[in-house]
Amino acid sequence: MATRLRELSGGDGDLYQAMSRLMFLDPKKIMISLEQVLKEAQEYEAQGNRLRAEVAYRVAGGIALYRGDLDGVNKYFSKAASFAGDSHPEYGFFLKRSSDAVAIARKYYEEFGSSIIQP
Repeated sequence: MATRLRELSGGDGDLYQAMSRLMFLDPKKIMISLEQVLKEAQEYEAQGNRLRAEVAYRVAGGIALYRGDLDGVNKYFSKAASFAGDSHPEYGFFLKRSSDAVAIARKYYEEFGSSIIQP
């Protein structure tokens, strides 16, 4: 699977690295809804728990990526990046190439039988 992701990334090592860190390789194992993740992210944010808020927004971004939701990808990974600061540079790179990332994820999920869930 990782080899195919590398191929779909067109030999772009930076894009591959960001994709391999931020997308779910097996999204069927995600057992929480986007709505629940966002609720938790907002609660953590309100409590000032930046690390948990970042992780929850990262999960929301991964779900949006799986759904092919470009607006959601940009929104949720931007929120995660705002909490992460410089500790996760892949967020910034990923946001610059989000439309490419969504296209690659769509191909990947179609090939590996992870049917795309529409928002």
